[in-house]
Amino acid sequence: MTERRYGEDEVREILTLATTGDVRDQSHVTESEGLTLNDLKRIGLEVGIDPVRIAQAASKLDVRGKSAAVRRSFGMPVGISRVVALPRSPTDREWEQLISVFRSGFGAQGVATTSGGMRQWSHGNLHISVEPTERGEQLRLSTLKDDAILLNWTGVLMGGMAVITSAMVTAGGKPEKALAAGGMFGGMALFSFVANVLRLPGWARKRERQMEEVAQHAMNLLSSSSESGAG
Repeated sequence: MTERRYGEDEVREILTLATTGDVRDQSHVTESEGLTLNDLKRIGLEVGIDPVRIAQAASKLDVRGKSAAVRRSFGMPVGISRVVALPRSPTDREWEQLISVFRSGFGAQGVATTSGGMRQWSHGNLHISVEPTERGEQLRLSTLKDDAILLNWTGVLMGGMAVITSAMVTAGGKPEKALAAGGMFGGMALFSFVANVLRLPGWARKRERQMEEVAQHAMNLLSSSSESGAG
């Protein structure tokens, strides 16, 4: 099993998180292949930082992961994703435990699959996978709310229909009915956008919180198991 290695920028951030101020002596963090947690603890001792604080800082960095750019539709969030580096690859039993965490965390049964070195669990547009990387293993979580995208484009269509219908009714010599026709389609367009404006921010926050909780469970499981196995 490949042990998690931290790149230069990650090492700097961990050392900063583990101290109350900036760490000025960064001469130890230039190894191109990255540093393991044990390497960081050893460096921490050399510069007077408690290894426990190093481990806590590394855990915070790991769980936070890398949040990809939020996918948006007309400025509203419709796609959320996160990538978290794992301490190591899960065993078959640990993968089964993680699937249980996914199911309880997202309230869905989902389907688990394995392909080559990648394991995946998915439910609709919600996908979670454990993937091999050059530095070890990573947990990728992503979801897309495609019904919100459809609703936005329905609003655009209804808005276009409002304009076209109003113009046609007016051209037919019935301007008094143009307002009613345009208002009907315009109201449908407005409803579509307002519905998304009201629900999408809460949906995005909920998914981000769920992803963070699932990532925390995965980190705790693989970190604690590796530490107990090492002891």
